[in-house]
Amino acid sequence: MDERRLTDTECALYGTKSCALLNMPDCDKCPLKGRVADPAIHDDLKLFCELQPEGTIASLFESETCTLCKGEPKGQASCYAVFDMAHTEPKKLAKRKLLSRQETGFMVPLQFACCGKCRRRILLQSYLPLITPIVLTLIVLPFVMIEHFAQTMRQVAGWLPFAVVAAAIIGGYGVGKLLSYLYKRRIESDMYVDVRTHPFVGAMTEKGWRPLFPDRTAHLAFTKKRIDRGLGTAPSAVYDLPDAVIRNDEEE
Repeated sequence: MDERRLTDTECALYGTKSCALLNMPDCDKCPLKGRVADPAIHDDLKLFCELQPEGTIASLFESETCTLCKGEPKGQASCYAVFDMAHTEPKKLAKRKLLSRQETGFMVPLQFACCGKCRRRILLQSYLPLITPIVLTLIVLPFVMIEHFAQTMRQVAGWLPFAVVAAAIIGGYGVGKLLSYLYKRRIESDMYVDVRTHPFVGAMTEKGWRPLFPDRTAHLAFTKKRIDRGLGTAPSAVYDLPDAVIRNDEEE
């Protein structure tokens, strides 16, 4: 276990698997500081381990190749795509907080190791509905601003220049949505564009996990450096530790 986390020997979690699962850089930053007298916290974190699919969520960020690529060869991982999932267990945690009108106990970030190609594709597919109206507006704007064309339109109707710009924005958004859909259809044969269709997310769902905001479009946040603190960020080796309390040799 990382010695930097073992700074408060008075803590009930000191030297335990539970401490390693919380994966905090030091005790001062631990969310359970001063609130760990309840021994049930060990049972909660044991349950968290039991709710992990085979391989645990650590396998996603520990992969050296892209976990969003389908088939072989997979791209070299260069960043992480983060997608939050939540579980209603344990109930006593769920009663303390309400997120998106759902009782939520555990909440973890799934960090998919991702290659640069998949990242570019996902970002383009996501931003097409925004990019297209901007491009169309920039195309028609010069015609609206040039006095010759603007005067001709005003002769037809005074509001026509504004209507042309509005049509470019609204029509561009519609065209962007269509292009985004068609582009998604083209690239989803060799990558997971929507992570909700990923086999690991399916395995999480079978264990009772759900997207944190299930009513929204699956949104991925990309980061060069992975999240390395908090529940769900511990390396895979931690899950193999025994449930019993683990102490340093010096304390024994």
